Amino acid sequence: MGNFRKRWSPTGKPVAHSTTPVGRNPERKPSAKAGARFEELNGQRGMILLSSLLVLSLLITVGVGSRIMLTNDYKISGNLRLSTDAFYLAEAGIEWSKREVSVTSSHPPSLVNRAQSLSSGAFSVAFPSSTAVTLLSAKIVVRSTGRVGTSTHQLQAQLTKTYDLADGAVGLRGNASRVGFSGNSFLISGADHDPVTAAPVAGTRSRPAITVSEDTLRNALVAGLDASQQSNIVGAGGATPAITVSSHISGSAVTQFANDLCSSAQAIPMAVPSDGILAVESQEWGTQSLPQLRCIEGIPGAGDTVRLGGNVSGAGVLVVKNAELIASGLFRWEGLIIVTGSNVGFTILGPETKDIYGSLMVNETGTPGSETAILDIRGSMRLFFSRIALGRITALIPTSTMNNAYGFLPSHVTQDYWRAMTP
Repeated sequence: MGNFRKRWSPTGKPVAHSTTPVGRNPERKPSAKAGARFEELNGQRGMILLSSLLVLSLLITVGVGSRIMLTNDYKISGNLRLSTDAFYLAEAGIEWSKREVSVTSSHPPSLVNRAQSLSSGAFSVAFPSSTAVTLLSAKIVVRSTGRVGTSTHQLQAQLTKTYDLADGAVGLRGNASRVGFSGNSFLISGADHDPVTAAPVAGTRSRPAITVSEDTLRNALVAGLDASQQSNIVGAGGATPAITVSSHISGSAVTQFANDLCSSAQAIPMAVPSDGILAVESQEWGTQSLPQLRCIEGIPGAGDTVRLGGNVSGAGVLVVKNAELIASGLFRWEGLIIVTGSNVGFTILGPETKDIYGSLMVNETGTPGSETAILDIRGSMRLFFSRIALGRITALIPTSTMNNAYGFLPSHVTQDYWRAMTP
């Protein structure tokens, strides 16, 4: 049987060959230590695999999160830019509305909702309310919505429009042949003054000292002042003399305004006598609490004169038509003085104090001779622009007269507040 030889037991029976490899005990099992090492090795391999999977999962999560964050940041940045652009467009709508309010001649301003398209977007403006506070002021609420793409921003602001009955301390209009300044005892100031304290009103803007309708008259005024006199004419801008050309209150507007005032039921009429001279001595024509509207009528082209002497004072509106107004003696007026017509002028004589708070308008409608001066200062005078004094005379002005005047009166628009709204 090949290499195998039968083995016999002591009893004479054959013994089967063993299938157990030489040197191995068939009854012996693997030791517990070897099994533990095998299980430990398998456990370590499992932990490494698990850790690798966790790290990979974390890296994937971080990568996806970073992409999402970058996408969100881009969207947020884009939305913020669009929102900012919409805000600026809404603000542009507020500024646009200020211009619309300023050029509107009705009082209170009557405004139509409007929309404007621009290359970067659009804005729409609405005017929820427009209310007259006084005859010279109104408050307007404006709401502006700016749009850029899908982004919208809305702002609301309140504007105040105020009118002035004059554009400077002195307004000279029409055909002036001559102006004259003598001495150094006069002051014309466009700074807003309080008639009670005689001091400038804090926080208010200055107007020009003298306004004219054309450069020819301005040049004549400047030429009529010597170097020491120019500093006596002060106002807006700080430069002296403060004389500017104005587009407000034309000569024809002064004529119409004076005619409307003198046609009022409140007007107290007076006429220059046939000798051509009306002398007024020591009179009081109105007070701060009870101002008056006085109208003195001369004959056109006749060279009539109204002379104020002694101690004359008043408050309100003084209109002199077709005559020269001469103040010689003590004189004080709070409000508005209008001298208009043919062969007219305003003349100051004498060393006595003459104070005017408010404004003076002189309008020459004829063709005066060289001897007639539209403004002739040969004495002591102080003339201050005063919005307070002008504001007190509005009760004397008929509503119809004011409605005709809003179109040519100077005005100013200010912003009281603004706030963001939810569209």
